[in-house]
Formats: sequence, C-alpha cells, structure tokens
Amino acid sequence: MPAKPLTDAELTAIINGVGKSRNLPFPAAHDSTRLRSGAAGGSFPSTKTETKPAECAAFVPQDPFARWADKDINFAEGAMPPVGGQSGPTTTVMVVLRSAEKEAITKADFGYTDDLVSRCGQFDLAYTESGRTSTYGVQLLTAPPLGERQHAFMQVTKPKGPGDFGSVGLRVQEGTLSITLNLAVANLNSEADAKPALDTMAGLAKELIDQAAKGPTSAPPPTPNSMTPDQMVALFKGMTGPGGEAVSLPQATIVGPPPGFSPGASTPPSDSPCTFDDESYPSALAGAVYGQGQIQGATKIDYTDFTVVNLPSSGGPPYPFDTRAEHLRGCTSVQEKAFGGSSRDWSPVAALTSTITADSTYALAYQLSDGTGEWHVRCGARRGTLSIEASSRTASQPETQAKADALWSFFNAVFSRAGK
Repeated sequence: MPAKPLTDAELTAIINGVGKSRNLPFPAAHDSTRLRSGAAGGSFPSTKTETKPAECAAFVPQDPFARWADKDINFAEGAMPPVGGQSGPTTTVMVVLRSAEKEAITKADFGYTDDLVSRCGQFDLAYTESGRTSTYGVQLLTAPPLGERQHAFMQVTKPKGPGDFGSVGLRVQEGTLSITLNLAVANLNSEADAKPALDTMAGLAKELIDQAAKGPTSAPPPTPNSMTPDQMVALFKGMTGPGGEAVSLPQATIVGPPPGFSPGASTPPSDSPCTFDDESYPSALAGAVYGQGQIQGATKIDYTDFTVVNLPSSGGPPYPFDTRAEHLRGCTSVQEKAFGGSSRDWSPVAALTSTITADSTYALAYQLSDGTGEWHVRCGARRGTLSIEASSRTASQPETQAKADALWSFFNAVFSRAGK
C-alpha cells in the first residue's frame, strides 16, 4: 500500500479501476471536484450529528457535506453495482474512500479504543439537516478481518416504520487509505440479517485494497485554466438577477472523463446549421470549467436556467461557443438535440436584438409544439474564455425582447465580476 496520502484523483481512479474490472460501462466514482465546489458558494445545508452516548460518535461516518468541505482529508465516492447483477438500492454498494497522513486518517475515521467498542455496542443516532431530524438505532457488528483496522455496524430507523430500509456499514483502514462502504437492507432486524450485506462489502473492500496496492493510476496533468470550479461557484455567491432575484450556482466541474475511466469515442457536436446540440457539445469543451445555475423568480415556474463555461487557457479559435452561435443565425426553425439522444423542434424561431458588447452572441425566441403557447427565450454571449448561456420563457412574443434585455443585463454583471 502507498505510504503517502492518495489524492482525490488517485482515490477516484481506484474506484473506477474496480469498476473497470467489473466491466461497468459508466464511471463508478463521482466527480470530487464538483462535490467540493459547493462549499465555495456556501450552498451546503446546516447539519448536526448527535449520538447517545455522545462518545459513540466515533463510529458514525462523517456526513457528506462535511466531507466535501474538509480540505484536510482527500476523498472520492461513488456507487458499485454487483458483478453481473442488477443495480438497485439493496444491491448497489455506496463507496467512500478517504486518505491523509496515516496518523491523521486513523484519528479521523478510527479514533476509538477497544474499551469504547464494548461501551458502544448499541447506541442512538440523531441526524439533523436543514432543521429536520431523523433518528436511528445503531448496533456494532463483528467486522471481517480486513486491513489494519476495521469495524462494522447496522442502522435502522427509530421508531421503525413499515417498509423502512435499514443499512449495513463497513469501515476498513489499510495504510493511508480509509474505506467506508454502505448497503441498504430490507427487513433488517438482527446481525444474521446483516451478514449477506457484510460479506458482499468485505469482498468489495478487498478489491479496493488490491486496486490501491497496484499504485496510483497515471493521469494527464489538469489542463491550465484561469478559473477553478471553486472560483466559478464563488463568482456567483451573493449575486442577484436583474430584478433582484436570487441567483444560484451550487456546483461546478471540469469537463472530461474522471480518473481511471476510459470512455468510448465521443460524437463531435453537429456541424449542421440550425441545430442546437446539447448532447455532444461538451465533447468540444474538454478541460473547461463548467457550471449550471438558476435565477429564481417570484413563483416556482418563473425561473431562468443558465450555464457558464470557462475554456482552458490554451483554448483559441474556433471557439465552440462561436460555432454554436453561427449555426443559429438566420434560422426560422431549429432542431434541439438533448442529453440521452432525444430531440425536439423549435418552431417558429425569431431573432432577438443583442444589446451586450461581447466577442460573440446569439439571441432567439421560439415556440415548442407542446400546446402551451409559451415563448422561450435563449441567449448566449462570450468574452474571452468565459461564455454564458441562459434560457427563460414568457407568455407572448412581444415580451421576448424585454426578457432578452434582462438576460443581457445579467451577463454584463457576471462578466464584470469576472474581470472580463
């Protein structure tokens, strides 16, 4: 096992390496960069974990929001479906890997004495998130002999309601690596009920340890970018829309496959005029920092969705955004290609006036054949490496230019904040 702490990327590669051995067609690990970026905007809810007795908190894994915000301990997390089986809540194991200097990770995840194990054989847990509290009963289990340190537990709702699932957890330390696995179990009432889940997780823990022992997976260095995901999220913190509405950009990420996962050949964006290709557009943005946000209006249905992209510092013409804008010019009907391969037609389409100074822009109003009669407004602009696109809607065509003007005002404020 490596004697040094493993990075977020190396931990992600370990999970995806096991996924590759199981022939998964998708990444098994989530994007740690995206999860961490939420802390920059202060978008995480307030949480509190309490146990009775209080000292038994040593056996409760850190809640995800605290884990994502913790810059002292590296992490990766994901989900691992069974080999050759069907993915589901009682078959897919939730995986969290953490790493730091050995003394630090031992203290953080295994900071208890043998005497405390005996005192915490059973205890109560209360978890509060955004003012809502859930209560559980926790029982420590006999853990399989894996790694240097290990403990296992089962957790059930308290009081237990009809149809409530329980969960079984396993934590293992090997060197600077900490593994936490969790699997939902129906009808969990005893240690015997927990054993099949514990056996499944013990096998996965061994796979993860073996994968880590192979050494870090080599990965190309990150593409230089003038903005990090954290900085992109922070850019929108405290920002308001043109009418004082709340603006939210909860997370951001770096476009590209996660470490340890090799995707198949990607389809280049459509080069056809009058096509808005959101399905393959990301393939032209490798190395870009990307975020999705929303401006919330006075009602739940009054909102604007927006995306923001900061291209790598090495990027240059032809810019992907400029190509997209060029494809939309002069169109009276547009075919939209969405994620998952679905498509729909925008018709009719009317060009709107751009009132922003930028390197490239587009602005359209269109209708869909959905019978609502609503008009949709979509605008985009690029200054340097930063581009913003937004979509909103309004009741009638005469109102569309005013909606576009409000979006231009928002774009200007973002560019100004970013120093563009």
